[in-house]
Amino acid sequence: MTVASDQRRVNLESEKHVHAAPRSHSGAVAISSTRVSPTRAQSGAAVVMALLVVAFATMIVSGTFYRQSIIARTVENQTAAAQTYWLMAGAVDWMRVILREDGRASATDHLAEPWAVPLEQTRLNDDDRDPAWLSGGVKDGQAGINLRNLVGSDGPVAAEVEVLGRLLSVAGLDEGLAEPIAQVIDSALSTRSEDIRVFPANIDEIAFTDPELREALVQIRAFVTILPIATPVNANTAPAEVLAARFENVSLIDARRLVASRDRAAFKDLNDVLTRLSDLKPSVPSGQLTVATSFFILDGAIEFRRARLHQRALLHRKSGTVEVVWKREVQA
Repeated sequence: MTVASDQRRVNLESEKHVHAAPRSHSGAVAISSTRVSPTRAQSGAAVVMALLVVAFATMIVSGTFYRQSIIARTVENQTAAAQTYWLMAGAVDWMRVILREDGRASATDHLAEPWAVPLEQTRLNDDDRDPAWLSGGVKDGQAGINLRNLVGSDGPVAAEVEVLGRLLSVAGLDEGLAEPIAQVIDSALSTRSEDIRVFPANIDEIAFTDPELREALVQIRAFVTILPIATPVNANTAPAEVLAARFENVSLIDARRLVASRDRAAFKDLNDVLTRLSDLKPSVPSGQLTVATSFFILDGAIEFRRARLHQRALLHRKSGTVEVVWKREVQA
Protein backbone atom coordinates (compact mmCIF):
# COMPACT_ATOMS: atom_id res chain seq x y z
CA MET A 1 0.00 0.00 0.00
CA THR A 2 2.74 2.35 0.82
CA VAL A 3 4.51 1.70 -2.39
CA ALA A 4 1.26 2.13 -4.30
CA SER A 5 0.48 5.39 -2.49
CA ASP A 6 3.90 6.74 -3.20
CA GLN A 7 3.52 5.82 -6.83
CA ARG A 8 0.22 7.65 -7.10
CA ARG A 9 1.73 10.72 -5.46
CA VAL A 10 4.59 10.69 -7.93
CA ASN A 11 2.15 10.37 -10.79
CA LEU A 12 0.06 13.30 -9.52
CA GLU A 13 3.14 15.52 -9.17
CA SER A 14 4.18 14.50 -12.65
CA GLU A 15 0.77 15.47 -13.96
CA LYS A 16 1.03 18.85 -12.20
CA HIS A 17 4.35 19.48 -13.90
CA VAL A 18 2.91 18.30 -17.18
CA HIS A 19 -0.10 20.66 -16.85
CA ALA A 20 1.98 23.53 -15.50
CA ALA A 21 4.23 23.52 -18.53
CA PRO A 22 1.43 24.30 -21.02
CA ARG A 23 0.19 27.13 -18.83
CA SER A 24 3.66 28.50 -18.64
CA HIS A 25 4.00 28.01 -22.38
CA SER A 26 0.58 29.52 -22.88
CA GLY A 27 1.61 32.56 -20.87
CA ALA A 28 4.67 32.91 -22.99
CA VAL A 29 2.50 32.84 -26.10
CA ALA A 30 0.24 35.47 -24.59
CA ILE A 31 3.21 37.77 -24.05
CA SER A 32 4.50 37.30 -27.57
CA SER A 33 1.04 37.96 -29.01
CA THR A 34 1.23 41.68 -27.93
CA ARG A 35 3.88 42.47 -30.54
CA VAL A 36 2.70 44.28 -33.76
CA SER A 37 2.69 42.00 -36.69
CA PRO A 38 4.28 43.15 -40.00
CA THR A 39 0.90 43.04 -41.72
CA ARG A 40 -0.75 45.51 -39.29
CA ALA A 41 2.25 47.90 -39.49
CA GLN A 42 1.97 48.02 -43.25
CA SER A 43 -1.78 48.68 -43.00
CA GLY A 44 -1.17 51.66 -40.65
CA ALA A 45 1.44 53.16 -42.97
CA ALA A 46 -0.96 52.82 -45.89
CA VAL A 47 -3.66 54.72 -43.96
CA VAL A 48 -1.24 57.54 -43.12
CA MET A 49 -0.10 57.73 -46.74
CA ALA A 50 -3.71 57.85 -47.93
CA LEU A 51 -4.45 60.71 -45.54
CA LEU A 52 -1.40 62.62 -46.82
CA VAL A 53 -2.49 62.09 -50.43
CA VAL A 54 -6.01 63.32 -49.64
CA ALA A 55 -4.64 66.39 -47.84
CA PHE A 56 -2.27 67.17 -50.71
CA ALA A 57 -5.05 66.74 -53.28
CA THR A 58 -7.29 69.01 -51.21
CA MET A 59 -4.60 71.68 -51.19
CA ILE A 60 -4.21 71.46 -54.96
CA VAL A 61 -7.95 71.65 -55.58
CA SER A 62 -8.34 74.56 -53.14
CA GLY A 63 -5.51 76.45 -54.83
CA THR A 64 -7.08 75.84 -58.23
CA PHE A 65 -10.45 77.16 -57.08
CA TYR A 66 -8.76 80.19 -55.49
CA ARG A 67 -6.89 81.01 -58.69
CA GLN A 68 -10.07 80.59 -60.68
CA SER A 69 -11.91 82.94 -58.33
CA ILE A 70 -9.13 85.52 -58.73
CA ILE A 71 -9.30 85.25 -62.51
CA ALA A 72 -13.09 85.55 -62.43
CA ARG A 73 -12.88 88.60 -60.16
CA THR A 74 -10.27 90.21 -62.44
CA VAL A 75 -12.43 89.67 -65.51
CA GLU A 76 -15.43 91.06 -63.64
CA ASN A 77 -13.48 94.17 -62.61
CA GLN A 78 -12.22 94.71 -66.16
CA THR A 79 -15.75 94.39 -67.50
CA ALA A 80 -17.05 96.88 -64.94
CA ALA A 81 -14.25 99.32 -65.80
CA ALA A 82 -15.08 99.05 -69.50
CA GLN A 83 -18.73 99.69 -68.66
CA THR A 84 -17.83 102.90 -66.80
CA TYR A 85 -16.02 104.23 -69.88
CA TRP A 86 -19.04 103.54 -72.06
CA LEU A 87 -21.36 105.16 -69.54
CA MET A 88 -19.10 108.23 -69.33
CA ALA A 89 -19.05 108.49 -73.11
CA GLY A 90 -22.85 108.47 -73.02
CA ALA A 91 -22.86 111.21 -70.35
CA VAL A 92 -20.55 113.38 -72.47
CA ASP A 93 -22.77 112.92 -75.53
CA TRP A 94 -25.81 113.77 -73.42
CA MET A 95 -24.20 117.04 -72.31
CA ARG A 96 -23.20 117.84 -75.88
CA VAL A 97 -26.85 117.63 -76.87
CA ILE A 98 -27.87 119.92 -74.00
CA LEU A 99 -25.26 122.53 -74.93
CA ARG A 100 -26.12 122.36 -78.61
CA GLU A 101 -29.80 122.93 -77.93
CA ASP A 102 -28.97 125.71 -75.47
CA GLY A 103 -26.90 127.46 -78.13
CA ARG A 104 -29.80 127.31 -80.57
CA ALA A 105 -32.31 128.63 -78.04
CA SER A 106 -30.31 131.49 -76.52
CA ALA A 107 -27.57 133.94 -77.47
CA THR A 108 -26.38 134.25 -73.86
CA ASP A 109 -25.08 131.83 -71.25
CA HIS A 110 -25.72 132.28 -67.54
CA LEU A 111 -25.86 130.21 -64.36
CA ALA A 112 -29.66 129.74 -64.41
CA GLU A 113 -29.57 127.63 -67.58
CA PRO A 114 -29.99 123.82 -67.51
CA TRP A 115 -26.34 123.09 -68.34
CA ALA A 116 -25.22 124.91 -65.16
CA VAL A 117 -27.30 122.77 -62.77
CA PRO A 118 -25.04 120.20 -61.04
CA LEU A 119 -26.13 116.57 -61.06
CA GLU A 120 -26.17 114.87 -57.68
CA GLN A 121 -25.36 111.17 -57.56
CA THR A 122 -28.12 109.59 -59.64
CA ARG A 123 -28.85 105.96 -60.41
CA LEU A 124 -28.88 105.31 -64.14
CA ASN A 125 -30.89 102.06 -64.08
CA ASP A 126 -34.07 101.13 -62.21
CA ASP A 127 -34.07 97.35 -62.69
CA ASP A 128 -32.64 94.50 -60.63
CA ARG A 129 -29.18 94.69 -62.20
CA ASP A 130 -26.18 96.14 -60.39
CA PRO A 131 -26.72 99.90 -60.00
CA ALA A 132 -24.68 102.42 -61.98
CA TRP A 133 -24.32 105.91 -60.52
CA LEU A 134 -23.57 109.20 -62.27
CA SER A 135 -22.67 112.55 -60.71
CA GLY A 136 -20.97 115.72 -61.86
CA GLY A 137 -21.54 119.09 -63.42
CA VAL A 138 -20.51 121.59 -66.08
CA LYS A 139 -18.54 124.79 -65.55
CA ASP A 140 -18.18 127.73 -67.86
CA GLY A 141 -14.66 127.56 -69.25
CA GLN A 142 -14.72 131.32 -69.80
CA ALA A 143 -15.70 132.24 -66.26
CA GLY A 144 -12.06 132.81 -65.30
CA ILE A 145 -9.02 134.65 -66.61
CA ASN A 146 -7.71 132.60 -69.52
CA LEU A 147 -3.94 132.24 -69.09
CA ARG A 148 -3.68 131.57 -72.82
CA ASN A 149 -4.45 135.27 -73.31
CA LEU A 150 -1.08 136.08 -71.76
CA VAL A 151 0.78 134.69 -74.73
CA GLY A 152 0.90 136.45 -78.11
CA SER A 153 2.86 135.83 -81.29
CA ASP A 154 5.74 137.96 -79.94
CA GLY A 155 5.69 136.82 -76.33
CA PRO A 156 3.69 137.97 -73.29
CA VAL A 157 0.88 140.46 -73.97
CA ALA A 158 1.36 143.54 -71.76
CA ALA A 159 -2.36 144.33 -71.34
CA GLU A 160 -3.11 140.75 -70.24
CA VAL A 161 -0.17 140.74 -67.85
CA GLU A 162 -1.75 143.78 -66.20
CA VAL A 163 -5.04 141.88 -65.87
CA LEU A 164 -3.23 139.00 -64.16
CA GLY A 165 -1.48 141.53 -61.90
CA ARG A 166 -4.82 143.00 -60.83
CA LEU A 167 -6.13 139.50 -60.10
CA LEU A 168 -3.10 138.75 -57.94
CA SER A 169 -3.63 142.04 -56.10
CA VAL A 170 -7.32 141.28 -55.51
CA ALA A 171 -6.28 137.92 -54.04
CA GLY A 172 -3.87 139.66 -51.66
CA LEU A 173 -0.73 138.60 -53.55
CA ASP A 174 2.16 140.49 -55.13
CA GLU A 175 1.03 141.76 -58.53
CA GLY A 176 4.69 141.90 -59.56
CA LEU A 177 4.55 138.10 -59.96
CA ALA A 178 2.39 138.51 -63.07
CA GLU A 179 5.30 139.15 -65.40
CA PRO A 180 7.42 136.10 -64.42
CA ILE A 181 4.29 133.91 -64.49
CA ALA A 182 3.58 135.13 -68.03
CA GLN A 183 7.18 134.34 -69.04
CA VAL A 184 6.87 130.77 -67.73
CA ILE A 185 3.56 130.22 -69.52
CA ASP A 186 4.93 131.71 -72.74
CA SER A 187 7.91 129.35 -72.56
CA ALA A 188 5.70 126.35 -71.81
CA LEU A 189 3.24 127.01 -74.63
CA SER A 190 5.91 127.75 -77.23
CA THR A 191 7.12 124.14 -76.99
CA ARG A 192 3.63 122.65 -77.27
CA SER A 193 2.10 121.06 -80.32
CA GLU A 194 -0.32 123.23 -82.26
CA ASP A 195 -2.90 120.47 -81.86
CA ILE A 196 -5.31 121.84 -79.25
CA ARG A 197 -6.06 118.33 -78.03
CA VAL A 198 -2.66 118.16 -76.31
CA PHE A 199 -2.89 121.66 -74.89
CA PRO A 200 -2.35 121.83 -71.09
CA ALA A 201 -5.63 121.38 -69.25
CA ASN A 202 -4.61 123.14 -66.03
CA ILE A 203 -1.69 124.73 -64.21
CA ASP A 204 -0.55 121.33 -62.94
CA GLU A 205 0.62 120.50 -66.46
CA ILE A 206 2.95 123.51 -66.56
CA ALA A 207 6.33 123.12 -64.91
CA PHE A 208 7.21 125.93 -62.48
CA THR A 209 10.74 125.77 -61.12
CA ASP A 210 10.07 128.73 -58.84
CA PRO A 211 7.89 127.55 -55.92
CA GLU A 212 6.72 131.13 -55.26
CA LEU A 213 5.18 131.38 -58.73
CA ARG A 214 3.47 128.02 -58.40
CA GLU A 215 2.12 128.90 -54.98
CA ALA A 216 0.76 132.18 -56.35
CA LEU A 217 -1.11 130.34 -59.11
CA VAL A 218 -2.44 127.81 -56.60
CA GLN A 219 -3.86 130.72 -54.59
CA ILE A 220 -5.78 132.02 -57.64
CA ARG A 221 -6.61 128.61 -59.13
CA ALA A 222 -10.35 129.21 -58.74
CA PHE A 223 -10.15 132.36 -60.89
CA VAL A 224 -7.99 131.20 -63.82
CA THR A 225 -8.30 128.71 -66.65
CA ILE A 226 -6.24 127.55 -69.62
CA LEU A 227 -8.03 127.22 -72.94
CA PRO A 228 -6.58 126.33 -76.36
CA ILE A 229 -7.23 129.81 -77.77
CA ALA A 230 -7.54 133.33 -76.38
CA THR A 231 -11.06 134.00 -75.12
CA PRO A 232 -13.04 136.82 -73.47
CA VAL A 233 -14.50 136.50 -69.96
CA ASN A 234 -18.22 135.75 -69.68
CA ALA A 235 -19.65 138.48 -67.42
CA ASN A 236 -22.71 136.27 -66.75
CA THR A 237 -20.67 133.54 -65.02
CA ALA A 238 -17.44 135.17 -63.80
CA PRO A 239 -16.96 135.65 -60.03
CA ALA A 240 -16.48 139.15 -58.65
CA GLU A 241 -12.69 138.73 -58.37
CA VAL A 242 -12.41 138.02 -62.09
CA LEU A 243 -14.60 140.97 -63.06
CA ALA A 244 -12.57 143.29 -60.83
CA ALA A 245 -9.42 142.13 -62.61
CA ARG A 246 -10.93 142.29 -66.08
CA PHE A 247 -12.09 145.90 -65.71
CA GLU A 248 -9.42 148.55 -65.35
CA ASN A 249 -11.24 150.74 -62.82
CA VAL A 250 -13.71 148.52 -60.93
CA SER A 251 -13.02 147.62 -57.31
CA LEU A 252 -13.84 144.27 -55.75
CA ILE A 253 -16.75 145.85 -53.85
CA ASP A 254 -18.21 147.27 -57.07
CA ALA A 255 -17.69 143.94 -58.81
CA ARG A 256 -19.62 142.18 -56.05
CA ARG A 257 -22.43 144.68 -56.47
CA LEU A 258 -22.45 143.89 -60.18
CA VAL A 259 -22.62 140.15 -59.48
CA ALA A 260 -25.56 140.65 -57.10
CA SER A 261 -27.38 142.56 -59.84
CA ARG A 262 -26.55 139.81 -62.35
CA ASP A 263 -27.91 137.11 -60.04
CA ARG A 264 -31.28 138.86 -60.06
CA ALA A 265 -31.29 139.23 -63.84
CA ALA A 266 -28.63 137.93 -66.22
CA PHE A 267 -26.91 140.35 -68.59
CA LYS A 268 -28.55 140.48 -72.01
CA ASP A 269 -25.51 141.89 -73.78
CA LEU A 270 -22.27 143.78 -73.15
CA ASN A 271 -24.05 147.13 -73.14
CA ASP A 272 -26.26 145.86 -70.31
CA VAL A 273 -23.12 145.13 -68.28
CA LEU A 274 -21.72 148.61 -68.79
CA THR A 275 -25.06 150.27 -68.07
CA ARG A 276 -25.25 148.69 -64.63
CA LEU A 277 -21.86 150.20 -63.90
CA SER A 278 -22.58 153.54 -65.56
CA ASP A 279 -21.67 155.51 -62.45
CA LEU A 280 -18.13 154.11 -62.63
CA LYS A 281 -17.70 154.53 -66.37
CA PRO A 282 -15.88 151.17 -66.54
CA SER A 283 -13.26 150.52 -69.19
CA VAL A 284 -12.54 147.14 -70.71
CA PRO A 285 -10.59 146.41 -73.92
CA SER A 286 -12.69 145.41 -76.89
CA GLY A 287 -13.22 141.69 -77.26
CA GLN A 288 -12.26 140.89 -73.66
CA LEU A 289 -15.76 140.70 -72.18
CA THR A 290 -18.83 138.81 -73.39
CA VAL A 291 -22.14 137.35 -72.19
CA ALA A 292 -21.87 134.04 -74.05
CA THR A 293 -19.53 131.08 -73.85
CA SER A 294 -17.85 128.75 -76.33
CA PHE A 295 -15.89 126.49 -73.96
CA PHE A 296 -17.37 124.32 -71.21
CA ILE A 297 -15.66 121.99 -68.75
CA LEU A 298 -17.50 118.79 -67.90
CA ASP A 299 -16.56 117.08 -64.64
CA GLY A 300 -18.23 113.69 -64.13
CA ALA A 301 -17.92 110.50 -62.09
CA ILE A 302 -19.32 107.03 -62.83
CA GLU A 303 -19.57 104.23 -60.25
CA PHE A 304 -20.44 100.67 -61.28
CA ARG A 305 -19.79 97.64 -59.09
CA ARG A 306 -16.21 98.03 -57.83
CA ALA A 307 -15.17 100.36 -60.67
CA ARG A 308 -15.09 104.15 -60.41
CA LEU A 309 -14.18 106.59 -63.18
CA HIS A 310 -13.69 110.33 -62.64
CA GLN A 311 -13.18 112.17 -65.90
CA ARG A 312 -12.92 115.78 -67.05
CA ALA A 313 -13.60 116.95 -70.59
CA LEU A 314 -13.34 120.25 -72.43
CA LEU A 315 -16.23 120.89 -74.83
CA HIS A 316 -16.10 123.49 -77.57
CA ARG A 317 -19.36 124.83 -78.98
CA LYS A 318 -19.19 126.54 -82.35
CA SER A 319 -21.35 126.83 -85.46
CA GLY A 320 -24.17 124.78 -83.95
CA THR A 321 -21.96 121.84 -83.00
CA VAL A 322 -20.26 120.76 -79.78
CA GLU A 323 -16.89 119.02 -80.04
CA VAL A 324 -14.82 117.25 -77.42
CA VAL A 325 -11.43 118.99 -77.32
CA TRP A 326 -9.82 116.68 -74.76
CA LYS A 327 -10.59 114.22 -71.98
CA ARG A 328 -8.57 113.67 -68.84
CA GLU A 329 -8.92 111.10 -66.08
CA VAL A 330 -8.89 112.71 -62.65
CA GLN A 331 -7.20 110.82 -59.83
CA ALA A 332 -9.16 110.68 -56.61
